[in-house]
Formats: sequence, structure tokens, C-alpha cells
Amino acid sequence: MAARDPRYRPFRLALWGVYFAALGLALVVLLSSVVHHLRGPHRPPYTGALPTRAALRVCVTELEALNREQNARAWRLGEEIGGEGAIPRFETWARDWEQRVDDLADRCRLDAKDPDPQGFGGRGELARARDALLALHRAYRAQVNRFAQEDADLAQSAGEAIAKARASLQRNP
Repeated sequence: MAARDPRYRPFRLALWGVYFAALGLALVVLLSSVVHHLRGPHRPPYTGALPTRAALRVCVTELEALNREQNARAWRLGEEIGGEGAIPRFETWARDWEQRVDDLADRCRLDAKDPDPQGFGGRGELARARDALLALHRAYRAQVNRFAQEDADLAQSAGEAIAKARASLQRNP
């Protein structure tokens, strides 16, 4: 191996510097993209008046409806799981559902730091109920994602096998 010419050492060092700077820049862009994606869209703080007791009753009713919808969707996913595109449809629904929960939290001021002027603590209880509902939703999504990664092909092949069996019975009189 030929010895490196010492006259070109500053150029080699400069190229190594450019290489590491480009590598560092790519890493920073990648990490900021991941963090931005995980944080979700920026939501400006809601500046409206604090909700009244009647408005909080409406909020509780809406949260109950979201809970019923989530449970019904989980059962419906169980029925659809062998079909084509069931998991992507669930993921689309899940993002929309999370957005509606965020909208409810904004309308009802669940994350507001200022105390209730009316003196009732319903907003805090409603915020805890929302957090419990979101924890359940995260558990549902984790199970769906785990199933999609590990066993979705089994559900797909079972659905295809049943369809073939039905088709073979319809052909043979």
C-alpha cells in the first residue's frame, strides 16, 4: 500500500469533516421528523370561557358515546379481521377517533389550568375519564398492531380458505 501524500492531509480532513457534517445533518433531520410525527399536529390553546355544568353534562354524554363507539369498533374489527384491508381501515378510524377526543377535550377545556369559577370539579373528573379512555384506546391499538405484525396472515388465509370452501360447494350440485 502506498503512503499517503502529506500535502493532501488538510483536504482529507476537510472531506471527513464534510462527511460527518452531512451525516449529522441527516440524523438531525430524521430525528426531528420522527419527533414531529409522534407529537401530531400543533393545536393552539382554546381561549373560550370555561364550560358550565350543563356544558360538562354534554361533554360527559359525548365521551360516553365515544367509549361506546370504541368498544363497538373493537368488536367489529374482530368480525372483519379476515377480510382485505381490515387493519388499515381500523388505523384510519383510530386516528379520526383520537382527533374527535382531542376536539372534545378542547371544547370542554379539560386541560385548562385555571380553576372552575363555578366551584364544581367536574372538569377534572372528566379529564381523568378521558385519560382512561385514551389508555384503553392505546391498548386496543397496540393489540391490533401486534396482531397485524404477527398473525394477520393467519386470519387472511382462514378467510380465503372459507371463501374457497363456499365456492367449491356452490359449483358442485
